Amino acid sequence: SFRFKEYQQDKLKINLDLDTSIPLIGTVGRFDSQKDHLNLLDALVILAKDKILFNYVLVGTGLDQSNKQIVEWIRKRGLSTYVKLLGQRNDIPKIMNGLDLHVLPSAFGEAFPNVVNEAMACGTPCVVTNVGDASFIVGDTGWVVRPKSPKALAKAIKIALQELRGGTAKNAYSLKARRRIKENFSVIKMVKGYTELWSKLL
Repeated sequence: SFRFKEYQQDKLKINLDLDTSIPLIGTVGRFDSQKDHLNLLDALVILAKDKILFNYVLVGTGLDQSNKQIVEWIRKRGLSTYVKLLGQRNDIPKIMNGLDLHVLPSAFGEAFPNVVNEAMACGTPCVVTNVGDASFIVGDTGWVVRPKSPKALAKAIKIALQELRGGTAKNAYSLKARRRIKENFSVIKMVKGYTELWSKLL
């Protein structure tokens, strides 16, 4: 289940043989034009040029070495040392707990992106593009940018990493994210909201 588990925070980095002192950012979502991985990779190029330290994982269907398209995009941009393709996983709560920051780079078509809800429930702050309900879910617990703008996305990720630096700041953002999900988007609250709506309609 999607809950904050402090003991899992460094496990993902260790399992992937990554330096635990370097921020780990990730995007969970299938390979699809809607998810705009090109926008994301172009933003990561900017971060790399700015000498920002980070590691990145892409998780979801089609995001593995068999996808020659994404492999080529990564290689052409010189991001092979930064980005790992993890493919489809069945341990997404562990992934979310292991990330320092989750990014939703979508261009369009998102309604209520559950992946943002799931990341925040695990205490992982989010940078999102302003599509669907993403900005509403994040509220004041993360960072929202316009879609299809690598510069805006890179700037938001850079600011997020700066603001999350240090245990105290990171814990404060983590707590805010978890609290927002619990208070606004818990299953019980959503069911109650639907029940009240149906009562009014009937």
